[in-house]
Amino acid sequence: MKSMLKLVVIKQWKSYIAIILALVMLTVIVLEVESSSNKIFNMPIAVQDMDQSKASHELIDNLEQTKYINIVKIPQDEAYIEDVIQKKQAIVSFQIPKGFSKKLKHNDLRDALPLYYKDDFVGEIALEVTSKALYKEQIPIIIKEHLNHAKVNKTESDIKKEIKAKTPHSKLEQHSIKQNADVSISAGLMVALILLASCSQIVLHRKLKQNAALDRLMMFHGTKIKLYFVYIAVHTILIFLFICLLGLILSWSLSWVFYVTTFIMILVYEIGICTLLFKINTVSHRLFMAIIWSLAISILYLFLQI
Repeated sequence: MKSMLKLVVIKQWKSYIAIILALVMLTVIVLEVESSSNKIFNMPIAVQDMDQSKASHELIDNLEQTKYINIVKIPQDEAYIEDVIQKKQAIVSFQIPKGFSKKLKHNDLRDALPLYYKDDFVGEIALEVTSKALYKEQIPIIIKEHLNHAKVNKTESDIKKEIKAKTPHSKLEQHSIKQNADVSISAGLMVALILLASCSQIVLHRKLKQNAALDRLMMFHGTKIKLYFVYIAVHTILIFLFICLLGLILSWSLSWVFYVTTFIMILVYEIGICTLLFKINTVSHRLFMAIIWSLAISILYLFLQI
């Protein structure tokens, strides 16, 4: 077995480095494309804070904590805050004027914030998000006013703490964090692409396909089984560990069923690749059949993820 490991792994170490680099490059390209596409959902909101008060900072913080919102801060000496929309630097722009905190305390925010937004679907969403953040700032003031009428003495900070403590969390969010899925189309697509890229091993390991040397090697009893076993085992473990590492980096919330299914599919995939490598003599035919085999296994794997 040691001689087989030396033949398949040690003497082919350059090929394994090339395979790993190919998988890493594929992963980086896919993640970069995905990151670029996600930028479509990032909504830049421009804010000019003229008040520089605790209330204005809290309003900006509420917006920054909202998913898919990017805050663009406008300098105080900028006279035309709507220019950022015309230059497509933001979807919504608004000014927090001086005296904002006083108006907020008196619940007098009518026409208090000059606001401009892009008149389209995304602009409407950004406007709703901004309105929600502003309303969140008003809630403690409204509650305190009602408590004062009821002659209940509570500070604004105490009200904010109680609101934060009693605000219910989304059940959908809890399920998505706590429960691991058995299948995943996005993760499955990534695994399928990795399998397609892994068919490059059929060319990188072409030195193993030396008929004269293999014929002499196969004269010994059980050598063929050992050679096939070592090749399949090494490549299956390599690809599977790479996928597991990728899952940890990308924080895939997937159950053991997903990983067991993935391992079995990689094993079947490598059995086919190994057979093609040692049975087909012509490199071009071998590569063509390996690509077809990789496509077939990838489609089957994706079908299992639906």
